[in-house]
Amino acid sequence: MNRQWSKEEIWAWYQARPWVVGCNYVSAITMHNIEMFQEDLFDAVYPVVEKEMELMESLGINSVRMFLPFDIWYTDRESFLDRLGFYLTAFHKHGISFMPVIFNDCVGFSARPKEIKPPQKRTGWVKYDIGHHGGHKFDNPFIGDKVRKGWILWDEEEWQEVMLEYLSALMGRFGKDERILLWDLWNEPGNSNRGDSSIPYIKRTFEEAWKLNPMQPLTAGCWSYPGDFGINPDAELNPIEKLSVELSDIITFHQYENIDRVKAVVKGLEAYGRPLMNTEWLNRVLDNFFEDNIELYYSKKIGSYHWGLVAGKSQHFLPWDELRSNKELDLLRWQHDLFDTYHTPYDPAEIAALKRFTGKE
Repeated sequence: MNRQWSKEEIWAWYQARPWVVGCNYVSAITMHNIEMFQEDLFDAVYPVVEKEMELMESLGINSVRMFLPFDIWYTDRESFLDRLGFYLTAFHKHGISFMPVIFNDCVGFSARPKEIKPPQKRTGWVKYDIGHHGGHKFDNPFIGDKVRKGWILWDEEEWQEVMLEYLSALMGRFGKDERILLWDLWNEPGNSNRGDSSIPYIKRTFEEAWKLNPMQPLTAGCWSYPGDFGINPDAELNPIEKLSVELSDIITFHQYENIDRVKAVVKGLEAYGRPLMNTEWLNRVLDNFFEDNIELYYSKKIGSYHWGLVAGKSQHFLPWDELRSNKELDLLRWQHDLFDTYHTPYDPAEIAALKRFTGKE
């Protein structure tokens, strides 16, 4: 579409499809999907990915949301797109559609480099720290820094055209591909203390995406909310999130709090009159439980992408670093993920509930 979909158009598109029940997918063998697209590691990575796709199919999971690694595209452009196409085919064989995440404000807090160097070709396995969600002890988005502002390449004027080349390459190859369900153009706008910094970038991304005329809907999700959002009708989202929601064809959101808070946020977002998808949820540490959420999303036909599948290198089963010192929380609970490395369920009741709602009992 070369413009935003009307409410009537997007509802017709949405209602014609089965309930979307998916997960945010990072293979247990890879760090944040980076190694999934490295040419030198493919022979080691793909057999693990194939087993995880079989696991998803057995659960009735019919979609995945994945962050795509810009660095790999930048250094290996056509081969990156070829590997993405290969994965789309593989997922499709298992009845699984794909939601790519292209740009992102949820980033680490490292300072802007004095010299902006182009990404270098990656080889070998990514280094990581044991015991930290995300795999890096000092530079991850989850350390709770309230002062430093996350830096992204979009902040550099000379890199903005390269970012748009990346967008154009993806949509040029896959913008008419039915295996892509939805384009998530920007993850968590304003996070990492960025505030409204990315507003002009998000506007330009949507404008350029409309010019590319993809067949799939576009979105950029919201993730933080006023305390009375969904209760007080006058409560509004932050400007950057409000803009993202108003530009989106389908409203996507993240919610990691207890079920009462989730229901309030859903009520607040329903007022926009468009289909909803929660593209990040499941945080047992914060009382955001699997069975509560999946029942709500099924009953309201809200698209659902919980975070994680199999516990692995990225260690998403561990709590965010900023939660680790909170003695009031039960830190023995897994935060994300449904299975351990051997595909044994963390909680068999969660798997039973998922299969009940997907018809895979």
